[in-house]
Amino acid sequence: MKIPYVFLIPSLFIIFLVGIGPVLQSFLLSLSEFSLFNPSMRPVGFHNYIALLTDSIFWRAIQVTLFLVIGSVLLELAAGIFLALLVTNSGSRSKRVFSSIFIIPIAIAPIVTGILWSPNSVFDDLNTLLYYGLSLGVYVDTSLPVVYYSLIMISDAYIWAPLFMLVTVAIISTIPKELYEAADVMGSSSWTKFKKITFPAIITSPIIVVTLLLRIADAFRMFEVPYAWSFWLGQDSVLGAPVDTVSVLMWKMFSSTLYDFPIAQITAMAIVLLIITLITCSLVLKRYSNILE
Repeated sequence: MKIPYVFLIPSLFIIFLVGIGPVLQSFLLSLSEFSLFNPSMRPVGFHNYIALLTDSIFWRAIQVTLFLVIGSVLLELAAGIFLALLVTNSGSRSKRVFSSIFIIPIAIAPIVTGILWSPNSVFDDLNTLLYYGLSLGVYVDTSLPVVYYSLIMISDAYIWAPLFMLVTVAIISTIPKELYEAADVMGSSSWTKFKKITFPAIITSPIIVVTLLLRIADAFRMFEVPYAWSFWLGQDSVLGAPVDTVSVLMWKMFSSTLYDFPIAQITAMAIVLLIITLITCSLVLKRYSNILE
């Protein structure tokens, strides 16, 4: 019977109106020459997309985005598993305390996290301690790419690792205790039990795969922390800065008073970012499709 499908029409309409509709409108806008100073919707075909494909600044932003997405999500997953093991292996009272403390970063705004991990907030005092207080003659140079890229990833992991922790704790609670009891009888070490029982159960769980996909899709929109770092590096008005993700680059183009960037070109950039996000998530989904079946 097809009658039940009729009741899905209102929901599908809302999904189209809220989700797909704006994307289609943005795509049509990207095919025009629309800008703040030229509100004409005269179609220009794929001119904006061709311009992006030949723009070195855009490709640099794509590389930075992919690098930060991969590094941040992997770090979040590793940190989440570590925190989950710490919570599950503690006593009942300690478990409640640790769980409450570890989920606090989720409630902190990302821009605040970017400030908390900034050179002015932490590393000025740390460098003073290392260089002068302890007389070591060394300091953390936050202008080095290896340092600020690492700190951006750590900042993002600080926010989202608790999400993976909560999911991992739920997965660990579903592992049959008989497996651990059998491992104890065989004299297995804690590391062996983690490697042979706990980790495979975590990494092959459909829940962790879905969480991973959601985080990858969300990480491609990374904006607040890299944007905060563009200030610390003195490149907040520079297009194509080393920390410019695609989202940061779009904001700089939109808010720039030095250039008249067409809104249609910025919209085309957003569409390309959406396509790259969907392709990446599809590759991950294909990799774990046997788990979700």
